[in-house]
Amino acid sequence: MTTVALDLLGGDGAPAVVADAIARLVGTGDGSDASGGVTPAVDLIVVGPVDVAHALLSERGVPIDAVRIVAAARGAAMAGNPLSTLRAHDDVTVSVAVGLVADGQADAWVSVGHTGAAVAAAVLGLGRVAGMSRPALAVVVPALAGSVVLVDAGAAPDATPDVLRQFALAGWAYARALGTDDPIVGLLSIGSEDGKGDRLRKSTHDLLAESLPGIGIRYAGPVEGNDVALGTRAQVVVTDGFTGNVLLKGIEGAVRWAAHRMGAAYGDPEPARRIVRETATSEFAGGMLLGVSGITVVGHGAGTPDEICACVHLAARAARMNLVDGTRSALAKVVRS
Repeated sequence: MTTVALDLLGGDGAPAVVADAIARLVGTGDGSDASGGVTPAVDLIVVGPVDVAHALLSERGVPIDAVRIVAAARGAAMAGNPLSTLRAHDDVTVSVAVGLVADGQADAWVSVGHTGAAVAAAVLGLGRVAGMSRPALAVVVPALAGSVVLVDAGAAPDATPDVLRQFALAGWAYARALGTDDPIVGLLSIGSEDGKGDRLRKSTHDLLAESLPGIGIRYAGPVEGNDVALGTRAQVVVTDGFTGNVLLKGIEGAVRWAAHRMGAAYGDPEPARRIVRETATSEFAGGMLLGVSGITVVGHGAGTPDEICACVHLAARAARMNLVDGTRSALAKVVRS
């Protein structure tokens, strides 16, 4: 059984919404998930104030021995500098959860709280994978032709061509861990023709075109924003975190707009809402932090209990598929070449 540490104090509705997710995870020990599928069981460690955790789980009928509770006095505040908070206090939930992974007590950890705090805690507590100068947040976007890994989705707003090549390799390893045998890498730009884009995109294209095919990774060249939703040209789309986050939020808004309009047009909003719920409780629910030496999943701060459950299952799946070792191997290809 895979062990996942879960930040009780992370998220807009924490700790109550996280406790609701824990109750669902414990209550579906047969492996059924929110969308009716089947997922392997997960052993949970809840990280937060012990008395608060006991009270919330007791209210929800969760047996006291169903989960392990590890004490952490405070969450990472949304305001202020998260790095300063982590350095000033050793009892922040994200730091304690990371410590459980570093010590081998957990296989992965999840937070739906402050993204910057989660990234900082993971880098400080787990360290970076060799060859990765900074971590990247990868999100699995459901596309018409199959899922697309979008990387980076917000961890590194600024990037260089070499950093984007690192992201390409880490995203390629993630796509393989999720079951895509031979993923194709594309570079997000404003056109698919050579020479399109700003200086960063042009330089990165030259670097990827030169280096990826030589290590056995297919490169599609520049791709456009609509290719992320279609999934036909590339299964891994690489960009800087600023652009990736803007694109991701745009996709989320477009999906909600389409669902609302379809519901109004057909006089029944439920079918469209069901699709949105199923998407939100799939691999799309959380961002995988690539390039750190431990499985880290960061969910949406406004995540529902079902979405938090999906983040936990995503973290467990990545741990079972040895994502960190796959990332190391992918990055080592560049060194060997």
